Amino acid sequence: MSDDHIPTTTLALVDDEARAYQRASKAANTIRAYRSDWSAFTSWCDAHGVSALPAAPEALAVYLAEAARTLKPSTLTRRCSSISMAHQVAGHESPTRSIVVRTTLAGIRREKGTAPVQKSPLLTADLRGIVAELPDSIAGARDRALLLLGFAGALREL
Repeated sequence: MSDDHIPTTTLALVDDEARAYQRASKAANTIRAYRSDWSAFTSWCDAHGVSALPAAPEALAVYLAEAARTLKPSTLTRRCSSISMAHQVAGHESPTRSIVVRTTLAGIRREKGTAPVQKSPLLTADLRGIVAELPDSIAGARDRALLLLGFAGALREL
């Protein structure tokens, strides 16, 4: 059956359902963050006399460099996601895909980011001391089993 035979009222109902699912695709906090990030970017664009939509990749790179003075790389990454989403919704190519923006953000992450700190391993003697201090109870037996199984299996958080 072709689309020519689907009644217009049925298409309208399905379209309403599709739009409801699209709205439900993002959590309320994500939408709130997108709005806040977009507002910050458009305010910056207005203050600097550049277009926010569509934004030039060079303007976005300058925005990120300036914002890096006070914001964490993770916040800037989220702002890029928000800016990208606004462009996509409006039917524009996202400036975040540009090499200028990607390398600017990578440089910010490299300069401002924090390297993971390597933790010292738990040694067998340390584990023996910990296990010896656990109470002689069901909870203590459970904790001993979990610690020894995790240690023996070299299981750790990644």
